[in-house]
Amino acid sequence: MYLLAHAMVGLLIGVVLAAIAGDRRVLALAVLGAVLPDLIDKPLGHILLAGTVDYGRIYFHGLTILFLVVIAGLILYYYRRRIELFAVAAGMASHQFFDGMWRHPVEWFWPFLGPLPSHGYPEDYFWESVLRELAQPSEWLFFLLIAGLFAYIYRRELTTALTRLANTSLSLALAALGLVVLAALTVGWRLLP
Repeated sequence: MYLLAHAMVGLLIGVVLAAIAGDRRVLALAVLGAVLPDLIDKPLGHILLAGTVDYGRIYFHGLTILFLVVIAGLILYYYRRRIELFAVAAGMASHQFFDGMWRHPVEWFWPFLGPLPSHGYPEDYFWESVLRELAQPSEWLFFLLIAGLFAYIYRRELTTALTRLANTSLSLALAALGLVVLAALTVGWRLLP
């Protein structure tokens, strides 16, 4: 599953948790939890550990780290009555579910079933997979859905921030920067195979 697809699932989990807890802060934490395994394991496995493990589903794709986050969440809830770490854990659990980690028991139960297996990907696999992901129309759709949902949920805060921004001379600079980024994305999109 792609990164923004995981983020969308985390956002939906966050909406439910925010309704239960009455606290919108858990939205972003559920999204963070849903993308955290890829944000940590992919660069770690394919860049830093490329000579040994060279795999993008290692530590944060396993039950060990998830269990530690749940335990920390229980402690935080017991002493402070706060559910923030539960939101992160729920996002992480959804990531593991949608990656189908039960089909990879050595990685999912690491270190209890032995060492992580070596997978031998091509040298430029990480960067090619990032470009491949950016070229997926579904990822752009999920980006628009996530941005729209966050804008709707945080519309009061967004309106206040935009009003402040409109009253400054910085707004012109940000608009110019936005156009440059949009132009770069358009050019980059055309260069992708």
